[in-house]
Amino acid sequence: MDEKRFEELWERAEAESYATKLSKEYPAWRTRRQRTMATAAIVLVMAGAALPMLSNPTQPTYDIACNRSGFADQYWVDVADQLLKEV
Repeated sequence: MDEKRFEELWERAEAESYATKLSKEYPAWRTRRQRTMATAAIVLVMAGAALPMLSNPTQPTYDIACNRSGFADQYWVDVADQLLKEV
């Protein structure tokens, strides 16, 4: 056996051990990749659903009236009317 043939056999033996190791790790890697992709998809869907809610300029703004007097009865009628129309 010459040196070239020995090197070829040696490289093949090394490659075989790496291939075996990689093929054993592949299912775990694929599962991890699928979980990562699913998590990214869920985050994108949630962000896509939340963004219009956060940037909706048509939402009415209400004054905070926590135990304060000085608000006319008509104000509360208007607030209740707007809340009931939104539902």
